[in-house]
Amino acid sequence: MDIMNLLNGIYNEFIEWYLVQPIYGQILAIIGIIALLALAVTLIYYVIKGIAYLIFYTLKGIYYLLKGIGLGVFKLCEGFYYLVSGEPKPKKQTENNNVHIGIQFNGINTNILFCNECGKRFSEKMMEKILSNGSVFCVKCGKEFNLSEFQKLSTLTH
Repeated sequence: MDIMNLLNGIYNEFIEWYLVQPIYGQILAIIGIIALLALAVTLIYYVIKGIAYLIFYTLKGIYYLLKGIGLGVFKLCEGFYYLVSGEPKPKKQTENNNVHIGIQFNGINTNILFCNECGKRFSEKMMEKILSNGSVFCVKCGKEFNLSEFQKLSTLTH
């Protein structure tokens, strides 16, 4: 109860001080109290956020550290296995993403279909759309292309 009496006494002294102030002093006191509360809330928010970031990135670092150690142990054991067993280590197959496959859509080679405005290559969906509707719009710049134009171009290039 001593704490409650102390807080009640402090509150009563503040109210007495507040009431003897002129009106502009009372307004400035209210503004000051609101500013201090906003500052306290902001400070508490950023402290909690900082602690959360600290915990998150610490756990993330520990995860990557343990993952790296596990991968290193795995590679070491794998290398030791191939060394002891005498088996050759299998080679990884590499994919060549730059291979152009010449698919023919109604006599139109897809390797030559690019937008002449922005240079974007036509996708498979765009090719299906031009075959079903007879026209398609470029997804990047919005230019319209008709199927008849491409058939004329394809007969000229063959």
